[in-house]
Amino acid sequence: MGFKTSPASSRTSGSGWVYLSLAAGSLVWGTSFAAAKISLRELSPLNLVIMRFGLASIVFAAILGLRRDRPKLPWRDLPRFLVLGFLVIASYFYLQFVALRYTSTVASSLIIATSPVFTALISHLWGRERLRGLAAVGIATAFAGVVLIVTNGKGSGLLGSDSWKGDALLLLNALVWSSFTVYGRTLMRTYSPLVAIAYVQMAGALLLLPLAFVATPLAPVPLVAQLRTLTWPTWLGALYLAVPCSVFGYVVWFRGVAALGAVRTSVFSYINPLFAIAAAILLLHEPLTLVTLLGGAMVILGVYATNRTRMA
Repeated sequence: MGFKTSPASSRTSGSGWVYLSLAAGSLVWGTSFAAAKISLRELSPLNLVIMRFGLASIVFAAILGLRRDRPKLPWRDLPRFLVLGFLVIASYFYLQFVALRYTSTVASSLIIATSPVFTALISHLWGRERLRGLAAVGIATAFAGVVLIVTNGKGSGLLGSDSWKGDALLLLNALVWSSFTVYGRTLMRTYSPLVAIAYVQMAGALLLLPLAFVATPLAPVPLVAQLRTLTWPTWLGALYLAVPCSVFGYVVWFRGVAALGAVRTSVFSYINPLFAIAAAILLLHEPLTLVTLLGGAMVILGVYATNRTRMA
């Protein structure tokens, strides 16, 4: 005898799978910093970006090709996708990978977590959203946390090591992501988020593909020459960044937005740094100081306060 599932229990079960998949997405995004750090032992930052999104683009092309309603890309939208591809692929991830050579995985994940703060500021400056009192407090708290992380609690420690270079690049990185977020909203009126991010990643990979074959100041040894000497940890790191992080992470995120809404889905972004910190300690044996913990807590609290006010 079979059992019938009520609509209510079916919805609950479905939501359970959505929450589980979002947690898995946060896990892969949080641990992506450690995977990148491992791959950067052999690959230059530019070559890692090309390899990651070249592989991801192949997977996305297969996903779009298998859809019954294969989306078409009008020529008039191509320039916008190229601009977004440049922002989020050619610029954002290149800056992130360069920064990881100078600073720790822990600091990287916490500083990049300030992206929603920059998004709120850009939206305010563009006149799209007004910042309320709590949002201003949240922004100040998040940036105070960043200062603690960067200086390690010592005002004189800002320029004491090369890590400040990476931290500065990460702040620029967060600003680039926020610009992508604000500008990318214009495409969501025409394309589903999944289709849009697939086209953005393929556009970014297309822009960088010629650089895989020639030596440049950014990559003196081109990717095609490096491929022959890569060891298996580098290959696994690049594949992890390409498939779980660049494809699976975005797919489950946008499914979460569709099933739960943007507000409840956004909560999962707050646990990304926790996974990043755990991976940094377990895989890379990076130290975790009390000052970093305090600064990280201030960043997450400040970002939460900013987002909470904007969603109200």
